[in-house]
Amino acid sequence: MPQETEGRREQALRRYERQYEDLKLQLQNLGYILQGSVTERWNQCGRSWCHCHKDPQSRHGPYYQWSWKDRGKTKSVYLDADQAKQCREWIKNHRELERLLKRMRAVSLRVARLHEIDRKGVRRKCGK
Repeated sequence: MPQETEGRREQALRRYERQYEDLKLQLQNLGYILQGSVTERWNQCGRSWCHCHKDPQSRHGPYYQWSWKDRGKTKSVYLDADQAKQCREWIKNHRELERLLKRMRAVSLRVARLHEIDRKGVRRKCGK
């Protein structure tokens, strides 16, 4: 490999190492994580004479609900306002975790390509 190309490769590797270290620091600073979503609901009650049936602005609530998937089934629990705030923060952390992992994978793929480890160029020897 010519010296100039080798120098550029080394510079790129150092740059990717710095990016990866920065991503690891961001990952380290994340708090608790939760999957799912928190919804706020305003409901009508079952009493026909209640004002919530005539005026949608007078519905009862807010009621908070955290929903998530567990082995293919949707599950949910009701929360108070403080729990809803905390769950929303943890859900936000989960989304940030997914964003960071996506970026880490992209940097890792670039490094693999610099080391000439590229999934597209792999030839398989089937039992030979």
